[in-house]
Amino acid sequence: MKYGKVHRNIRALPVGSTPTILHLTLQRYQCKKCHHVFQSRIPFTNGEASYTKKFQAYILDLLRLGLTISAVARHLRINWHVVKDIHKAHLHKHYRNPNLKGLRCIGIDEFAVHKGQIYKTIVVDHETGRIVYVGNGRSKEALAKFWRRVKRLKVKIEVVSSDLSAAFISSVGQNAPDAIHVYDKFHIVQLVAKAMDKTRRSVYKQTTDMEQRKVIKGNRWILLRKDPEKSDKKYKKRLDNILETNKPLATAYYLYEDIEQIWMLKNKEEALRQLEYWCRQAQESKLYYFKKVAASLMARRTGISAWYDYKISNARVEGINNKIKMIKRKAYGFRDEKYFELILLGLYDETNAIMR
Repeated sequence: MKYGKVHRNIRALPVGSTPTILHLTLQRYQCKKCHHVFQSRIPFTNGEASYTKKFQAYILDLLRLGLTISAVARHLRINWHVVKDIHKAHLHKHYRNPNLKGLRCIGIDEFAVHKGQIYKTIVVDHETGRIVYVGNGRSKEALAKFWRRVKRLKVKIEVVSSDLSAAFISSVGQNAPDAIHVYDKFHIVQLVAKAMDKTRRSVYKQTTDMEQRKVIKGNRWILLRKDPEKSDKKYKKRLDNILETNKPLATAYYLYEDIEQIWMLKNKEEALRQLEYWCRQAQESKLYYFKKVAASLMARRTGISAWYDYKISNARVEGINNKIKMIKRKAYGFRDEKYFELILLGLYDETNAIMR
């Protein structure tokens, strides 16, 4: 039966720059049996929303164009939280449970939300570029929910790429033992580069000759440079000066230069021989940091040589991490953690709004 009336103001699409507000009078009703009170449904709004479906779609379109939440709120003269809530609800509806159907080749990586404090782990579908999972932390437990869902949906993961994280290696070995696990080339080269730089610093501290100290100091980029410009005379002169005056640095430099040979051979067997040769050279060099790297690489030689079974890297995942950094920088950080995760899960399909 009828139970009075109620007035509602509904935001509609603006006319030019002029806001449009619909003033509606709705009939209220009460159920005779349960006495529940309800009102007439408005077909052009979603439930109790104070805006039309087209107004909501317009906000999402503006966000996809790259406008920030603040910019959209100013443009439409509405509250910042209204824009954010519309966007969050949209992402939640479409991305809270990423589709894992056909997922077979994944990349795993971590990134810092707040460096040194809060980390997250992402899983990326190598074939589509979509983020299919966001986990808290960077330990083995960070991937636990992902593997539970994979098993529940009977998804067969065939190939995994990651860095040399012990947590990731253990997690993949335990949950996808039949998958080919490829250790990312970039991270291995980076590991050797760090050994190179630590050796340079160590040599600098131990050197008492002031002339040699001058040569070593500030020349990090000379030793770590990897590009076609190496043929330029100025660079070559400075490099030769370093290598001629310090044997440990020369040894470290040639080890650093040779590491990429592992990925330039005809097959896995040759690559394994090259890796073993490199590690033997590093061990015999008596350079502390290179001996540590050699021990680590020998222990992980199966995953390093697996690149010859499936030639992938974490480059795509690193590219996504760079996008995440840009989002964080523009947003000045995220206070709503769930919203941030939804943005990441929708990153492939959406030019997402930035909290600002």
